[in-house]
Amino acid sequence: MKRIRAEKANVLLYGVCFALCFFAFMLTEASINERCAEVLGEKYVNLVYAAGLVCTGLGYLSFPALRRLCKTRNVQKAAICVVGLCCTTASILLIQARGSVLFLISSAAALLLFGNIGGCVYYNTSMFLNENRFMGRIIGFGMGIAILLQYLVQNFAPQAIALIVSNFLSVAFVLYFTVKAPKDWILEDALPYSSDRGKKDRTAPILIAAVALMSLVSGMIDSVLTAFHAERAYDIYSGVRLFYALGLMAAGWIADVRKRQYLPLATVCAILMSSLCTVFLSEQTGYFAGTALMYVYNGFYIIFLTVMFLDYAPRSNHPELWAGMGRIVRSFTVAAAILPTSKLYDAMGGTALAMGSCLLSVGVLLILLPYISNAVAPHKPQEPASETQPLSPEQSLKRYAEHYSMTPRETEVLEKLLTTEESVQEIADSLFISRRMLQRYIASIYEKTEIKTRIGLYQSYTQFVANLK
Repeated sequence: MKRIRAEKANVLLYGVCFALCFFAFMLTEASINERCAEVLGEKYVNLVYAAGLVCTGLGYLSFPALRRLCKTRNVQKAAICVVGLCCTTASILLIQARGSVLFLISSAAALLLFGNIGGCVYYNTSMFLNENRFMGRIIGFGMGIAILLQYLVQNFAPQAIALIVSNFLSVAFVLYFTVKAPKDWILEDALPYSSDRGKKDRTAPILIAAVALMSLVSGMIDSVLTAFHAERAYDIYSGVRLFYALGLMAAGWIADVRKRQYLPLATVCAILMSSLCTVFLSEQTGYFAGTALMYVYNGFYIIFLTVMFLDYAPRSNHPELWAGMGRIVRSFTVAAAILPTSKLYDAMGGTALAMGSCLLSVGVLLILLPYISNAVAPHKPQEPASETQPLSPEQSLKRYAEHYSMTPRETEVLEKLLTTEESVQEIADSLFISRRMLQRYIASIYEKTEIKTRIGLYQSYTQFVANLK
């Protein structure tokens, strides 16, 4: 009972940490855009926004690079402390900066360092919430609440104070999970997800292509709205932004239905609907409807690129990179789309953007067609295996692991413990992980099976198999 309560508490803390970091990042990005209009002028807002996205993408890339450079735990902890301290300092400077040079340097540093922290949070979340059936809701509702907080802060509270406090708390949470991580996967290489990782996997290129096209649609709309906001024509942080929170929460809920099966279909429907919003943006009277549609789509799009890559990361060779890959692809793609889209909109208006969005939406539909076909196809219940047909050793092991709710990593360790006489160090070497990490998996297996020794584990397994016959 205590273990279950501790697990729920840790899940709640991870959800809070993810939401808080998302809130701090959104507030930082909004503060930079607004300060840019004050310091440099309205015409430079889109340019600075695009450059900031590049810095954010580089920040996410810097996390796996820094993690590879820092080999020991103490060095990794020190590196995260330095990154957090520098990020908070940069946030203070960008608020106080009056000169253009200091503003640009502090803004770039804040987004770059926050990207590094974001990569850390995404990796940690991916490893800890892996196979958690509520991951989508935890992330969706956490992000939704973060948007609600941003709305309240930007309309009813001192934004500068909120920015500094949220950045500080975000860094504090990351440091806490680094120093005292419940599963301690943030500082060590995780165990390979399965033994068939050498097989060709098309998941990564499909996800990258889909997110890239979605990001182009998002970038096309973002550039127009950001320019309008800088010119004070529209207020994109008014009550209409609450539709963003609605989209995030709805997408998070749908993501957990039948293990993400309906999320691609729902996201494609949202992107097709959002293609109409650029037409509404051309007129002042249609601004609210167009922005609302854009925000709902953004909610589905953000949940898609977040959850799908968080699911994929543990199965990859470099989970610390792939956990934040959705953000990396989004940052660079949206940055590339902002300036050309702004010029296209000025020259041809919303109709051209609507047509472009529709074409890109069709591209997303074609890329995600295998996922969508699985969602719309009738569900066929699996026929029970014949009672007379004996189970193979692999099937028996799988049944045992499923009975005790073991993860794929724990199942690999279980197989080594049951089918070989290798020592702990030999098993760790064969799985390319540290002895300490392997001992954590073994302890988790013993805890789930309520066994204390390797011999007891073998006896439990043989008794389980005998009962199956």
